[in-house]
Amino acid sequence: MENNTDIIVLTSVIIVLFIVFIIATVRELNTMSTTKFVEKEESGPRAEMLRFMGKLFTDDRIDAGKKITFMNAVKPIIEDLLPDEEIKEE
Repeated sequence: MENNTDIIVLTSVIIVLFIVFIIATVRELNTMSTTKFVEKEESGPRAEMLRFMGKLFTDDRIDAGKKITFMNAVKPIIEDLLPDEEIKEE
């Protein structure tokens, strides 16, 4: 019985920690189910650049030739920002 004391203590500690983990997970899931998720608008340099480009292409005062020139100039920059998987899918 003396040799098994270490195993019993270690097993007890692991069981207690596992029970605490389960209780914390259940509490968090209950909290998440009652609160509404609010999606925030994407921010950062990439998002700002895409917003800027969107404004350029929706502006009717810019002629189509300039829009195409701008699109061809920006296309390599956008391809550098995309992960390799997204480039292969296109």
